[in-house]
Order: sequence, then structure tokens, then C-alpha cells
Amino acid sequence: MVSFFMRRTATRVAALAAFALAGGLQAETITISGRFPAQNREASYLRRLAIDRFSGRDGEQLANAIGSALAQAENGGGRHFTLLGAGGVGPARAQGVMSGSATSDWEEHRVQLTRNRCVERAAPKEGEREGECTKHADVPVPCTERTTSLTASLRIVRTADSAIVYTTTKPRSETVSWCPGESPPNSAEDTIARMIDGIAGEVRGEIAPHGETYKIRFREDRAGLSKELGTRFKDVVKLSQRDVVAACTAWSEIDTAQPGQLSTVFNLGLCAEQRGDYPAALAQYRRAAAMKRAGDISTAVDRAQALIAGAEDEARFRRR
Repeated sequence: MVSFFMRRTATRVAALAAFALAGGLQAETITISGRFPAQNREASYLRRLAIDRFSGRDGEQLANAIGSALAQAENGGGRHFTLLGAGGVGPARAQGVMSGSATSDWEEHRVQLTRNRCVERAAPKEGEREGECTKHADVPVPCTERTTSLTASLRIVRTADSAIVYTTTKPRSETVSWCPGESPPNSAEDTIARMIDGIAGEVRGEIAPHGETYKIRFREDRAGLSKELGTRFKDVVKLSQRDVVAACTAWSEIDTAQPGQLSTVFNLGLCAEQRGDYPAALAQYRRAAAMKRAGDISTAVDRAQALIAGAEDEARFRRR
């Protein structure tokens, strides 16, 4: 379940952040920091991880890239993984063993593309090789097209019971083209190296916890509030950018005076989320969700659930 709502939450948070920025500088936001669990929590519990030999033309390069990426993974207490080698007693001491393969390929062929070219020129002046161009047009041009592909397969086996706790296949493909007078945008080798680094970073995101600092927009709709409380609510929104704690106290007082106004409830959820009280935040978001179906509310529910899971995992990591 965590894997599903973590992916969905990440997409929604990015979309809502873009929406807030598009709204201009008038949008009042709150800055929150939190720690989220790995998408694959079972794999993240295997703190002593051996990276076995990877097969395939690019297997060694991928294994090295994943090792470098995982060495940078951290939980709230510091470095998350202890990485062990594939040989000797490494796998025997490990809680999990990662293995895999990676193979790349590329091919080039001729294609006809359209480019804007000079099709008419004036007579050359004295001393010039060719005259000034007087007309441009889109014309067919013989060009080169290169498709580069990479397929990586990975899995992690838990040594305690030989269970496969993580398995994935990650295909990558990129097509580029260039015409006479143009240079290839990059080499096939550079493209493959970039794909490998991207996969390594993706794997780290899937099997390691991570921290984030993000901005969420306060709700500002005062619908349903009395005229007096509506005016106060508007002032509290402005106050939130100078003193979040005072604003949160004021929203709590508004909710006491007139319970169940959607924006008040949602904003109280943001207040609880910022101070790290994730169960309280989830309770407020669920109150809001019962009033209205909206993207920011659904995202907030998912995010609070992920933060609760993240806090549970961080406590587990500290005990070890």
C-alpha cells in the first residue's frame, strides 16, 4: 500500500506545487519537512546489503552506480545501508543480496527529415563565393537517427528466508537525430551512462527512506463562515506568513467557534503536519475529505499516511 500511495502522492505534490507557483506570489504557503518511507519498505529493512555480481554488457557499471547511489542513502540517524561485497563473507553477513543484469545496444540508420534551408540566393558579389540567401523553405534532408536502449533487471533476496523482496525491470530507450551541418547531441556511451545513473537513483528512491522539504498552499476559501469569522480568517491567512504558530492557534479558535468549515479544517491539518503530529494531521484531512472531494485533500490524506509510515520506520531504524 505504501508503494502505491507514495508514487501517487509524489505526482500530486509536484502538480500542486506547480499550481501554487502559477497562482503567483499571492499564494500563502506553509513549509514542511518530513521523512517518507521507501516505496518498498521490506527492502529498506535490509540494512546490511551485499551487491552481487551483475551480468550483461553493462552489469558491472550498473552495480557500481547503484552502490554509489545507495551509499548516499540516509535515514534520520545517518547512513542507511551498510554495503558489503559480493565475494568472501559479504553475502553471508548480509541481510539481503542484490543481483541483476544490464545490457545496452544502439543502432543508427538513415532517415529523411525536414529542415529549413536556403533555396534561393542572389547573385554573388565580387569576391564572394555565394550570394545572400533570399528565400528559405522547409525541404527534405538525408539525416542520421540513432536509437539507444538499455534494459536492467534487479532483485533483492532476503537471506533469512530466501524470499525475493524486491524485483524490477527497467527498460530505457532514447532516439536522437542529426542532419548535415549538425552534431550528434551526445554519444551513445554518454547516453547509456546517463541511463545507468538514472536507474541507480531510481533504485535508491525505491528501497531507501528519504526526507523532503516542501511547500503546501493554505486553503483560503471562507465559504460558510459568519461574516465576523470570515474577516478574521482572512487576517489569519496573512498572519500565517509571519507567524505560523499564531495562525494555527487562531484557526483552532475559529474551528471551536464554528466547527467544520472546510478551509479551517484543512489548514489545521497542515499545522499538525508541520509540527510532526501526523495522526492529528490525518484526522483533520479525513474530516476535510468527508466534506469535499478535491485533489489537494486526497493528496494530503496520502501524504499523512506516508509520513506516519515513515515515522514508524525511522523508529524501527533507531532501535537497531
